[in-house]
Amino acid sequence: MTRKPRIPMRPSELPQQRLYLVRGQVIRPAGWASTTEQATTGIDLPAAMPRTARYLGQVEWAWSPMNMRIDAYYLSMDRPHRRWVLWGKPYDDNWGQWDAPTSIICGPRIGLTAPDAARLLLLDYWATQRDDGTDRFHWINEEGLFNAGDFNAVAEAVWQAEGRDDSVGTGS
Repeated sequence: MTRKPRIPMRPSELPQQRLYLVRGQVIRPAGWASTTEQATTGIDLPAAMPRTARYLGQVEWAWSPMNMRIDAYYLSMDRPHRRWVLWGKPYDDNWGQWDAPTSIICGPRIGLTAPDAARLLLLDYWATQRDDGTDRFHWINEEGLFNAGDFNAVAEAVWQAEGRDDSVGTGS
């Protein structure tokens, strides 16, 4: 069942972000390639996020008091169960509500478990965001299928890949 994300309003509501168990990176299977939402022509993706989508968690970028971004992520499969689909659900701070989730990236199933597929899809999605100029998130608002260690491990692989030292996402 799909879970509605909740934005923490006090530091005590944030998940622990300093000490965590870091899992190793997932080995990308041969023939596995993700496809961004803009390039999914010819792929039959669901029009709406299924209720069975699994909640990964939520991260936040806080550039200034009037400029922020909060994204919640979900993982599901397409109808024929051939592809994993990563969904993004942005928070609209102007209206104080969550926007409808949209499929942002997908990849073939190829025997991957849900956490491994989510890691690879999020890694590829954040790499496109990095290439568009987005820096590393500033903190993790909520955990789901992913814990703080999972989010930070993916972020390390993405933002350290270019030799950047964006160590802001550790919650310090």
